[in-house]
Amino acid sequence: MSQVSKRFAAACEVVFEQECTARHWQPARRPRGSQAVLRIFPWRSLWRQHACRACGHVGEFPVRTTHQGHGMAYLLCRRCTGKDWVQKRLANSTLYVDLVGLTGKRLLRKQRGPKNSRFAELGL
Repeated sequence: MSQVSKRFAAACEVVFEQECTARHWQPARRPRGSQAVLRIFPWRSLWRQHACRACGHVGEFPVRTTHQGHGMAYLLCRRCTGKDWVQKRLANSTLYVDLVGLTGKRLLRKQRGPKNSRFAELGL
């Protein structure tokens, strides 16, 4: 890593720490693995675990490598799950998006049946 990148990462670390503590996220006491980045920039690593892979906002819906629910690859926010380029990348990589998010919100809303539709109100 170059010195410019290290200085930029160190400057961003303060912002990541503020954002993570506002959301009550705490880094692990002993980071797994022996990567120096996890020890030097723990808040950046924590933000990356919770961020949407497509846009960088907070991710809600896990993307998994298998449909059985094992092996979370990363997170996506609701807005990015509907983008065409994201869906194409998921299909090409054979990745699966959970339909229920980490907070219990559903990705797909219940669709209205014919009784509740606007056409039923109009008598069509």
